[in-house]
Amino acid sequence: MKRALRLVLSLALLLCIVQSNAQRRTNYNVLTDVKTKEIKGNRTPEVKVMDNKGAVVVYLIDEYHFPYDVSDNGQHVAIQGFGESTSYYWSEATGIVPMDGMAFAISDNGVIAGYFMKEDLGANVAGMWFPDVQQWSFLGMNPDAPTITDMEYNSAWAMTNDGSTLCVMQVDAEWNTISYLWTEADGYQILNHAAPSWSSRAMAISSDARVVAGHGCVDLGWTPCYWIDGTFHHIDENSLGEAMAVSDNGNYIAGYYDGMPGQAFIYDIANDVLSVYEDETGETSLSATCVANNGDAFGYSSSGFPPMPDMRRAFAISGNQLMTFNEYLAINGFEEAANWTFYSINSVTASGKTFSGAANIDGVDYSFILTIDESDCDGPTDLTYTIEDNNYDDVILNWNAPENPVDVTYEIYTGYTSQEPLVAGITETTYTIEDLEPGTYNYIVKANWGGECLSSGSNAVSPKIYSCPPSQMCNLTVELSDEYGDGWNGAYMEIKGADGNLLHKVELNNGYNLTTELPFCNDQLTFTWVSGEWDDEIGFIISKDGEVLYSIESVTEPLGTFFEYEIMCYDNVEEIENETSVTIAPNPANTHFNIAAENISKVEIINALGQTVELINVDDNNVQVNTTDYDNGVYFVKVITSDAQATVKKIVVSK
Repeated sequence: MKRALRLVLSLALLLCIVQSNAQRRTNYNVLTDVKTKEIKGNRTPEVKVMDNKGAVVVYLIDEYHFPYDVSDNGQHVAIQGFGESTSYYWSEATGIVPMDGMAFAISDNGVIAGYFMKEDLGANVAGMWFPDVQQWSFLGMNPDAPTITDMEYNSAWAMTNDGSTLCVMQVDAEWNTISYLWTEADGYQILNHAAPSWSSRAMAISSDARVVAGHGCVDLGWTPCYWIDGTFHHIDENSLGEAMAVSDNGNYIAGYYDGMPGQAFIYDIANDVLSVYEDETGETSLSATCVANNGDAFGYSSSGFPPMPDMRRAFAISGNQLMTFNEYLAINGFEEAANWTFYSINSVTASGKTFSGAANIDGVDYSFILTIDESDCDGPTDLTYTIEDNNYDDVILNWNAPENPVDVTYEIYTGYTSQEPLVAGITETTYTIEDLEPGTYNYIVKANWGGECLSSGSNAVSPKIYSCPPSQMCNLTVELSDEYGDGWNGAYMEIKGADGNLLHKVELNNGYNLTTELPFCNDQLTFTWVSGEWDDEIGFIISKDGEVLYSIESVTEPLGTFFEYEIMCYDNVEEIENETSVTIAPNPANTHFNIAAENISKVEIINALGQTVELINVDDNNVQVNTTDYDNGVYFVKVITSDAQATVKKIVVSK
C-alpha cells in the first residue's frame, strides 16, 4: 500500500535523531515563489474533466490537507487534516465526511485503518473505521501487551488493498515500539526486528502482505528496513531514514534518507539495487512517499522543517529520472497542469495512474485525486437530465455526441471513479434509468468507438429522487450562519426520513450566511448535528412558511439528534380526515368561509402545490377565513384542535 508522511507518535520515536548522510545527485528543477492562501472552509466534491483528455481531477476539499491514501480502485480516500487535525473520508457518493481519530490507510471497500481515542480505556488504540456506519472498531487488546500504561497503546499505519491485514505499532511500558501484523483470524502476529535496531514501526505493506516496510530504530535514529515473510532486513543500517512505501506487487520499496539535504531512494528488492536521488542545488530535501508497481516513485521536496505547504513541491522519479510532478504529467499527456503548483503527492495506485495529493490550482489550495487519462478519442458533452412529474422515480439522461461519431455506442457510469459501466451498448444520445429508489445519484457518459477506444467521461450530473412527485412537495427554510465567516469547518446537519435514509446534508462551506430551501415529501424528519472544529461560531434557524421551528445562536455543546418534525405536504386529490367534527361552509367559497369545531388552536391553508398561504393561531370554536386575496382554485384547510387532533378538508375558492 501507499504511505505519505513522517509522523511522530511516541517518545520512542522522538529518540530517533535526524542525521545527515551524503548520496549521489541527479538533476532536479525546484519551483519557487508560490504563495499559500488562508485556509478556509470545505466543500462537497466537485468533479472536473480537463478538456475531456489528459486527466480527471477530483477536488476533494478546498484546503491543504494530506489525502494520505487512495484506494487501489480509486473510489475512496483517507485524508488527514494539516497539523493532525480532523481526518476525513471521501468517496464520490458521500463527498467529504469528517471523522474522529487519525486515518492512515484505506481499502478498496472504503475501510480506514488508523487509531482513535477509546474513551473507556483512556488511550489511543488501533482500529478500523467503517464508512457505512461511520464508526471505529477496536482491533482488541494485544496479548503481548495486556495492560495499558499510557495514553498511546497502539496504532495502525498500513493495510492491504482488501483490508484483511493491518500493520500495527505497539507501544510498550518503556515506550519502545514493536511492529505487528493483525488479521481477524490470527489477531496480532509480531514482526521481529534485528540488531542493531531496538525498536521498529511498519509503515507500508504489499497487497499480498508478504512485504512490509518501515523503520528500525538504532541509537542515532531511524533506519530504513523491511520484512519479507516476517524476516527482518536493513536496507542500509548505517544510514538514517525511513522506508515509506511498498509497491502493491512487493517488488519495490521507496523512502528517504536524512541528510543536508535529505535524499529519496528506491530499492529494487528482487535485483537488490538501491537508487538514491538528491536535489543538485543542495537546497531541498526529498521524501519519496509512494511507489507504483513499475517502480516509479513520487513524493515531495521541502526547504525547511516543519515542511509547511509553501515549502513543498511534488516530484516524480520515472525511468531513473528525477523531475517535477508537472513535468511528469506533461510527459503523460496532461499539459493543462503546467501552471499548477503541486505541493505533494501522498499516494499512488498500483497502476501508477491515480494519485492523491495537494496543490494550488488557479490560486486556490486543494486536496485532490488525479487520474491520468490515456484516451485519445473524443467523448460526449453537455450531459443533462430531466425528471417528469408523473414518472418522478425515472431519470432521463441526454447528451451531445462527439464529432463525426462512427461505430460509436455509449456507456453510463455512476461516477468518475467507477470502473464498470452501469449500462453499455447505448446507440442513442438519450437513456432513461427507471424505478430508482429515493436518494442522490451520480452519472457520467463515455463513448465507445467500436471497442477500439473508450473516451473520457462527460460532465457529471447528480439527480436526486424523492418519494413523491414535485407537485406534492413542500419546503423547509434553513438559515445558516458563522460568526467568523470561514464556514462550518467540518460541521454539518443531517436530515433523515422515517426510513432512516439521508434526505439532506446541510453545511456552510464558506462565508457568514447562507439561506437554503429544502424540498420534502410527507415524512417524519429527524435532525442530527455532526460536530466540526469550531461549533461555537455556528448558528442556524429552521422554519416553514415563516414559522420558526427550531433555532440556535451558537452550538456550544454537541447536539446529536436535536429535533424531530412531522412535515405534511398535500396534493390536489386526497383529503385527510379524522373523527373530529369539523365543518366548513360555504364551499365553494367566494369572499370567505367559516370553520366550526371545538377548541380550535390553529388553522393552516395550503394551496394545491403544497404551499402554506395562510397560518392562523386562535383559541376559539369558530374561525372565519377571508379569501378575497386568494386565487381561484383548490385549497386544503388543516384544522388543529387543542388536543393536537388534525383534520384536513378540501375547499374550492371561486369568485
